[in-house]
Amino acid sequence: MNKKMIYVLAGLFIALLVISYVQKSFDRATGSPETLNELSLTFDSEMVSRIDVFKQDYPDSGLHFVKGETGWLVANEYNSPAKETDIQKLIDDLGAIGGSVRGESADLYEDFEITDQKALQIEFYDIDDNKLLHLYVGKGGGTGRECFMRIAGSPVTYLANENFISRFAAWQASPEKKLPTDRWLKLNLCDIERNDITSFEIVRGKKHYVFANVDEAPEDTLAPPAKAWKQILPDKGLKLEERKIRSLSSSIAGLRASGVVDPINIEKYGLNKPKNILRAGDIAGKEVEISVSDPVNDDEERHVRVKGRDTLYKIDKNAFERFFVKPFEANK
Repeated sequence: MNKKMIYVLAGLFIALLVISYVQKSFDRATGSPETLNELSLTFDSEMVSRIDVFKQDYPDSGLHFVKGETGWLVANEYNSPAKETDIQKLIDDLGAIGGSVRGESADLYEDFEITDQKALQIEFYDIDDNKLLHLYVGKGGGTGRECFMRIAGSPVTYLANENFISRFAAWQASPEKKLPTDRWLKLNLCDIERNDITSFEIVRGKKHYVFANVDEAPEDTLAPPAKAWKQILPDKGLKLEERKIRSLSSSIAGLRASGVVDPINIEKYGLNKPKNILRAGDIAGKEVEISVSDPVNDDEERHVRVKGRDTLYKIDKNAFERFFVKPFEANK
């Protein structure tokens, strides 16, 4: 066999290798059926007791969750209670995630925004600070329901079938921007359901207004008594109409804070002797007491304390006026 023939055969062999590699890469890039479930994460969801979500160069702008005795807390928001269902959904979704391979080279990290600096990193730890999971999450996929990611220690890039970059509102966000915490915080101020409230009280300085959902005798003596909201106190002066009282009871049940603040301020701005208090109760005797401070800034935001909780909340001017101002404006 002459040299020319050897060179030809060697060239054909190299060409076949190139074609095979290109075909393999194409199959992965197009998400052929056999690659759709190549991404699989292995960790014990019951062992997760800490979650860190952050950009590498800006850890203070991230989110940090810890599992306390009473449930999940947002550690970097003064250990305020987190939404249990949302934290559990994050853990469950990562445990069930699937996806296809999109590359096997670190050269692609920049294109997928999963470099150490650009990626949103998610870490799970157990109670002894042993790392259970470490992910680098990049930009979203074309459908908006996917995102690129890689697992720490592996060069493989996946297109995951869940969009975790959007879940943390980090899509196209500058790396130093703090991840929003309000979507993860438990900000409801009243623990009584709307239909279970049977009485409530509004304290405005020296004035106390008491309202109750009472039985009202029907015109038809054979019919059962009907429920109606009534103002019990004061029995003189301004009396609120039944529709306005009913609206207030619903608003109390749905009252949410706009955020949380440092509990060190709990004795400031009049919360040691609050002038404005909301109380609500149900038929079983459960009571919620919400104390509201004086204005704390030029925007007239106020601090809020709920009896029995360690968290200090804040509400805006509109939320305050909804209960303590507008209901008592004449003919409105």
